[in-house]
Amino acid sequence: MKRRAEWGMVLVMGLLAGCAGMQSGPEPGRMPERVALVTPALDPSDRDRLEQVRAALADGSPAAAGRQLERVEDDHRFHPDVLMLRAMVARHQDRPRQAVRALEALLDQSPQHAAAANDLALLYRQQGRIDQAAALLRQALEANPEHPQLHYNLAVLSELYLLDLEQALTHYRRYQSLTDTEDEEVALWIRDLERRVE
Repeated sequence: MKRRAEWGMVLVMGLLAGCAGMQSGPEPGRMPERVALVTPALDPSDRDRLEQVRAALADGSPAAAGRQLERVEDDHRFHPDVLMLRAMVARHQDRPRQAVRALEALLDQSPQHAAAANDLALLYRQQGRIDQAAALLRQALEANPEHPQLHYNLAVLSELYLLDLEQALTHYRRYQSLTDTEDEEVALWIRDLERRVE
């Protein structure tokens, strides 16, 4: 089956727009649990460069994408869009460790970023960090319960790596309920799991 040949995760191109807002300060006498990184807003020329990075990746030119991204990174190294694109460029250049670092930095400041969690879970799985991948997907689903790809990927991970067939069945069903059209292949997997779980 296709899901056994490849895990089924895909890079998600939808990126956050704008920079993270400033948080109010901690109560007097208390240290903040996390210090928010605030980066300058992207100006139109920076946004144009990021579009050029996306276009270069779509054209299969990761080296050109990396060069273009470097022009934005000096001033916006911790901007969510820049971190997401840094991870995508690194993956296209077969540098998974750099991709992991970029996605972990993004999730540290934007823990509800579904696309980053999805891609990082894929990288963790490729590195054999199955429990971390599953935990990350579960955490992402708490913040994004209506995200079909997160359900799909947790279902595949549960079935093929964790051997938790009931959890796989739950998430395949949820995936189907959240998509506009029924995935016939997933419908077959659901029927197969229903027979195996009973």
